Amino acid sequence: MISLRLFSLVVYLLSWVGVAVGSLWSLLPARGRVPAHHHPAGMLLQVAGVLVITLFLPAGPLQPALWEQGVAAVLAPAGAALYLATVAAGRRGGLVTTGPFALVRHPMYLAFFLLLGATAALAHAGWRSVPALAMYLAGSELRAAREEAALTEMGYEAYRVRIRWRYFPGIR
Repeated sequence: MISLRLFSLVVYLLSWVGVAVGSLWSLLPARGRVPAHHHPAGMLLQVAGVLVITLFLPAGPLQPALWEQGVAAVLAPAGAALYLATVAAGRRGGLVTTGPFALVRHPMYLAFFLLLGATAALAHAGWRSVPALAMYLAGSELRAAREEAALTEMGYEAYRVRIRWRYFPGIR
């Protein structure tokens, strides 16, 4: 019988394979693609969130608790599935309001937040999870604000009023 530790690690790694496939898929030409409006400081904060967890890992094998293994086994595939659904919806072009975008305005950031949570769980990150997730959310806020400003001419305001939540359903 496979252990939960091995299962959660395999699920986690396969989830990142799914993200890699989705990333390659997103590079293929799509109709009416909206240009990216990146916020460099936001991107750096998001990356720093991951680094806070991974750069300070203790030496030796990771020893996540049983509950952390379960959290990772749930969050990683959820994040990967949301990422793939977001890429699929985004390939339609223009202002996308269907698929995951019908629930939250920035499902891609939610997908990576879930994957970061899975990483924190498997890495047994403890206190490092708090600043890591806060930095990721701060970076996401900077990027989302710039993206939303760039989309105002595409009818984004009506979409923003209809879909109130930026990342998490139920949390504005």
